[in-house]
Amino acid sequence: MVGYVCTLILLFLSIVLTVYLIIVTFWHCRSEKRNYFVLCLLTVFLYLVGYFCELTAFSVGGALVAVKFMYLGSCFLPALCLFLVIDYCDFELRVKYLKPLILLLPVAGLSIVWTTEYTGWMYAGYHFDAEQPLLGLQIDEGPLYYFIYSYSTVYITVGCAILIRTLLQRREQFKSLLLLFAVLVAPLVANGMYILCTVTFHTPLRNINFTPYAIIAAVALFYVNIMRYDLFDIVPMAYSMTLDYIRDAFVIVNPDMKYMGSNKAARRLFPDLESLRRGAAVTQVANWPDELLYIADYSEDLGMRFVQTDKDGEERYFSAQIDAIFVTKKQRLLGWIILIQDITSSIGMMKKLEQAAYTDALTGLYNRRHFMELASMQFERTKRSGGACHVMMMDLDFFKNINDTYGHPAGDAVLRNVSACIKETVRSYDLVTRYGGEEFVVMITDSDEDTALRLAERIRTRVEGNPCRYEDKILPITFSIGIASGKEVDSFETLLRYADDAMYAAKRKGRNRVEVHRGKRPKKVHADAK
Repeated sequence: MVGYVCTLILLFLSIVLTVYLIIVTFWHCRSEKRNYFVLCLLTVFLYLVGYFCELTAFSVGGALVAVKFMYLGSCFLPALCLFLVIDYCDFELRVKYLKPLILLLPVAGLSIVWTTEYTGWMYAGYHFDAEQPLLGLQIDEGPLYYFIYSYSTVYITVGCAILIRTLLQRREQFKSLLLLFAVLVAPLVANGMYILCTVTFHTPLRNINFTPYAIIAAVALFYVNIMRYDLFDIVPMAYSMTLDYIRDAFVIVNPDMKYMGSNKAARRLFPDLESLRRGAAVTQVANWPDELLYIADYSEDLGMRFVQTDKDGEERYFSAQIDAIFVTKKQRLLGWIILIQDITSSIGMMKKLEQAAYTDALTGLYNRRHFMELASMQFERTKRSGGACHVMMMDLDFFKNINDTYGHPAGDAVLRNVSACIKETVRSYDLVTRYGGEEFVVMITDSDEDTALRLAERIRTRVEGNPCRYEDKILPITFSIGIASGKEVDSFETLLRYADDAMYAAKRKGRNRVEVHRGKRPKKVHADAK
């Protein structure tokens, strides 16, 4: 009686553990390889529940119904275990429609069991001994009694052979594959012991079915394999949730750039990851960046940046940190962890800071410091190459009157208007700055004096022809411009001073004109003094 009670308790705990494994595997495993495993657990559940009902039955009819229910699981379990091994080991089936053919034998076995009352093929006779409930339904073997045992033994043996082959190839999964091998061997040994004791020996063990105990042991091994050795990459719930709540994208690939896993942020960044099968090439993802195509060529950690365009056509900037995963003892590469951060806001801030450091906030032109750095370098380069350069110093006429009359906001509007006129007139590679207050400087290269004069005149006339519209007022604007050539000048500062002298000469001559520095006597080019 003690053994009977212990067996029932053990069966009940195994049923609970099986249900737990089904829930954990179904809800927390993203691998497609989980499907056959869940089906295997379902058949184990049916088998254990059926056996539990058989042991607790009070009549021969109840015990027979329980046995039929039990065989719903036991008939299909070997075939599903074989499918699990084939799928888990990526074993290629060369025969088309082989899986449906494999399922024909379990279907036939179940038919034999469920019709045995009429055919006697499975059980020639049966009875129930209420005084020995641990033995369950007592049966007399029918002509096809060993049919289910036979194909089950063949299927499990084939599965073990595939596992051994894979075990020799995947040393990094040695423990999980070994436990899976033990799961298959346990019922195989139990079936062998049952047949051996039934056919050969007349011992007290003759009528005891060892298979349920082997199934219980297999469930325990499944639990260890999943929770300790991560059979299907099932991470603990808290760890999985932590990865999904990380804002940065997280992708794991093997050394051959095959996809192993990712978090929600990565699947939002690369939507194709949702449907990408584990073990498929991650490079087939539609918007996978070119910069991450060849990380398998490296054997050390590295970082890089890449740019992508979002659905709104906006450019977004990303930083990728790639860390190698090694086996500690042998330093063998197992794969890569790719951590991708969206750094668009940081890049935008850097660009704003860079723009603030290099440009004038009001006009968008180069500020004086940055202009002086670029212009000085350009001047030295021109002197070395023997080329020509010219500088134009420009000053707005009567700008103080605008500020005093209409206020500084009106003056700011005038400065922005003048800046736009200059930028639209000069060449894209000419240097332009707001030198200070209402003064502007333009430096041009690879141009002779006539070209510089024509450009200065175009700027002057464009500014004059585009008065500033401020509120309901039209504010006329004119420029006084001085030009100096760097042909016989030894420094850029001197060149600026000469241009400044020419600009003041234009002021003295009546404003709204262009003057060229010619030694001590600037040359007048245009006069339209106010």
